Amino acid sequence: MMPALFFTLLILSIYPYLLFPLITYFLAKIGGKDWARSNTKKPISIIISVFNEEAVIREKIENTLELQYPSDLLEIIIVSDGSTDRTDQIVTSFKDPRIKLLSFSERKGKTACLNQVVPSAEGEILVFTDANSMFLAGTLLKFTENFGCEDIGLVTGWTKYRKPGGEKETVGLYALLEMLTKKAESRISSCVGADGAVFGLRKDLYRPLKDNDINDFVIPLNVIAQGKRVVLDPELYCIEQSCDNELKEFNRQVRITNRTLGAIGRNIEFLNPGTYGTFSFFLLSHKVIRLLSPFFVIGTAVIGLLLAAQSLFYAGVVIAQLLFFAIGVLGSFKLMNGRLPQLCSLFLLTLAAQFVGWIRWATGKSDTLWKPAR
Repeated sequence: MMPALFFTLLILSIYPYLLFPLITYFLAKIGGKDWARSNTKKPISIIISVFNEEAVIREKIENTLELQYPSDLLEIIIVSDGSTDRTDQIVTSFKDPRIKLLSFSERKGKTACLNQVVPSAEGEILVFTDANSMFLAGTLLKFTENFGCEDIGLVTGWTKYRKPGGEKETVGLYALLEMLTKKAESRISSCVGADGAVFGLRKDLYRPLKDNDINDFVIPLNVIAQGKRVVLDPELYCIEQSCDNELKEFNRQVRITNRTLGAIGRNIEFLNPGTYGTFSFFLLSHKVIRLLSPFFVIGTAVIGLLLAAQSLFYAGVVIAQLLFFAIGVLGSFKLMNGRLPQLCSLFLLTLAAQFVGWIRWATGKSDTLWKPAR
């Protein structure tokens, strides 16, 4: 039984990061298809959620005003969730009539704010973004192209990062893998989740959320429940400055894990393939099994140690794991440079954050409020 359990846990450890992306890639090649696009322009409301963003909000508004889109079809709503710095003053310094500031004196959390703001938005399409996420000039045109297909209810992009002071965007291996996986899911049925920095949906599909819902995960679920598709357009992306503060990134990942686990528990019906078909398989693989990865990795290491005396193979797997983690630790402390240490460091940080997120969820802790990870 021990060897069988070892191999099961080993396969589950690599499944969400290697096997599942390969499966979706080949399924998309065999039976996937693109959706129709059109050049029809629709009224758009851009909703920018902010909390103490005085450092970047001016640049974000200027970036938004420069987007290629008819002025009479564009509304820009800045939602200030109890900001205590100069964010609100900077917003009001802009005199463009398209800009609207909705400021809350007390913190509510991003999701609670959206529930109050969305009903008053005038656009047929709602585009959600963050203060530090910069759009390309044609981003809104790209959104409306995708919404030319009536089956599409939500369109998400993805994020590229730029080093402080750098001019060239970089794409990490993890981000690239995530984008390609969602692209394949989209060509088959619907992708799992949206990128909170750049996604849009038809306003009439928005449903009020619970305050502790993670909006870029639950909003797509609500769209799918209404019979519409959620898709990723790989040509639709935003650009952010990379965050080199690993503690803030760790805390962000903990919060995401905690809130995602709660959302899955409240929406467990989406794991029923009889109702949601291939999307249930995607959700199970992309989210549930991936969030269980810390336990699979720990289990593989523990059983591997117990079996190490019986075979060099088990000892070799354990040594490989320890080496991987050692490189990750060295990469975290900047004692090793290069893509491999960065990848190992990111994977180690993600596993540790997921583990803590599980503990917070199991003990009833809820991470409703948010802070920019900068």
